[in-house]
Amino acid sequence: MLCRVNTTINEVLIMQSVYELTHKRFIEIDDETGDKIYDTKLLGFFSSLKKCQEMIPLYLEQPGFREFPEDFHINEIVADVNDYNNVPGEFEGFVYFLSHEWYDGEFDYVSVLGYYSTHQKAEEAKQKYRYDPGLMQYPEGFCVDNYKINKREWTEGFFSWNEDE
Repeated sequence: MLCRVNTTINEVLIMQSVYELTHKRFIEIDDETGDKIYDTKLLGFFSSLKKCQEMIPLYLEQPGFREFPEDFHINEIVADVNDYNNVPGEFEGFVYFLSHEWYDGEFDYVSVLGYYSTHQKAEEAKQKYRYDPGLMQYPEGFCVDNYKINKREWTEGFFSWNEDE
């Protein structure tokens, strides 16, 4: 069991885990692979479950989100744990998100590779993932993004197509 400890040094919140808020809408099933295809929007990382839950009503005021209120997801994310490392680190005000994306001509495929406490740790993990057989054929697909903890990332609604209209 993870012991969650939040401390503050010079007004920077330090913690082993944060809460990720996403809006994940099922779109269709890939005919070739049978995989489910989702439209996922990363809405932010928050220092507590309560802060994360407080964001949902704000998003429900926006088009797209209000039509699909059941598609919000909250996940607890631990710093620096990935396929190569099981030792948790500590987030210090930011989350560095490592992902890999490739496009097959019809769909974008995104793999979440890890959440890191520093840009350097995310880059080190990226170098290890470059040799993964499923990812190495798209070396330009790696990306490290940084997100400020407790900052709302998606600030607008989105277009929602409804078959019944």
